[in-house]
Amino acid sequence: MANLPIDFCRKTAAARRARGMTQSALARSVGCAQSAISMFESGHPEKLSLDFVSKIAELLEIPLDEPMQPSLPQKRNNTANQDCYCPNPHCFSNIPYVVNGELLLWPTLRSCTGDAAVYCKICGEVLERACPGCGASIDGGAFCGICGEARITSSLTSEVSAAHYAEKQLKAITQWRDLIRNNHPEQADI
Repeated sequence: MANLPIDFCRKTAAARRARGMTQSALARSVGCAQSAISMFESGHPEKLSLDFVSKIAELLEIPLDEPMQPSLPQKRNNTANQDCYCPNPHCFSNIPYVVNGELLLWPTLRSCTGDAAVYCKICGEVLERACPGCGASIDGGAFCGICGEARITSSLTSEVSAAHYAEKQLKAITQWRDLIRNNHPEQADI
């Protein structure tokens, strides 16, 4: 899908969020990997075939050749209080670290209640309430204790150094948190 405009990728992400749908739920619905959805929404249209893009466009009711108009958020069936996290690999709520040259992300858990979609206060992404791989409850950590799948998939390309990205991201996170603490102490727990 190299000829698909990056703007369409961003519109897809907005339409998915407007429906209160996670990247994992969208991936399950169309039969692809959550990491492919993440990379696609990050502006890499070549990560999905035309078949998958067509399925996504149909599911989210986005015309492939017209501007997108997102639907209203849909309610979720889950009403239990549970842990959730932001699946956006670039969100400052996720702490990057490197093991054996691979970028890993440790999500900050939050409590989600009610049946409506819950959005990240930092980046606006729909928060995940279950493992993207097996659907198990969130129990903390960068990987699921049941299936071993990473909670957040890095969208770095092979040309980017994981160590350099993690160092740069950690510095930006520290600066951002210092700014929040100094200017908005009541929001220091973000």
